Amino acid sequence: MKQRINLYNPNKPKTKFEPLSLSGSITIAAASVIVFLILGLGLTFYAGSQEDKLSTLNATKKRLDADVAKEQGRFANRQAQPELLSEQERLKREIAARQQLKMLLHKVQPAYGASFSSYLFALAESSVSESWFVEFQLDNEKRSFLARGEAVDGPAVPAMLEAIGRTETFQGMRVSELNVQALESGVEFNTTAELRTYE
Repeated sequence: MKQRINLYNPNKPKTKFEPLSLSGSITIAAASVIVFLILGLGLTFYAGSQEDKLSTLNATKKRLDADVAKEQGRFANRQAQPELLSEQERLKREIAARQQLKMLLHKVQPAYGASFSSYLFALAESSVSESWFVEFQLDNEKRSFLARGEAVDGPAVPAMLEAIGRTETFQGMRVSELNVQALESGVEFNTTAELRTYE
């Protein structure tokens, strides 16, 4: 035999939440505490992560500052090597000498013709970087060669004249006079030489 038992009591009074009552106040306080605890934990975690990022950025900044200071110090202490400066000056003098010779060729070639060009070619062929002509004069009738120039030092002048004398065109040249005078940056020279008859 089956029986149905109903445990629901329709006459039981329903409880109503009263926020001003003691139990309501306790409930509200407990909920507030839980909310604040959750917010506090979240803010603490966020602040910790931001502090980690800030520490990483500060470390990166210090490393970059150290690298910049190191590079600035290395750049400030870097000096040009004397060999490079000397080579640079030598190249400048050689370029200036060749330009001067080119200008002289342009000025005198029409008057002397092809025979004079052979002498200019020989001068260009025997040019050295340590000495150079500023101006020169070839006299076909007197068979003379007069020149004025500059050099890095005294020994460079006879070295250049010897190189010129070894060319086929200036073969047999004899230097009759050579004056060398010291300057602040090298020497200045004047020379006179006797040449064989122009071809």
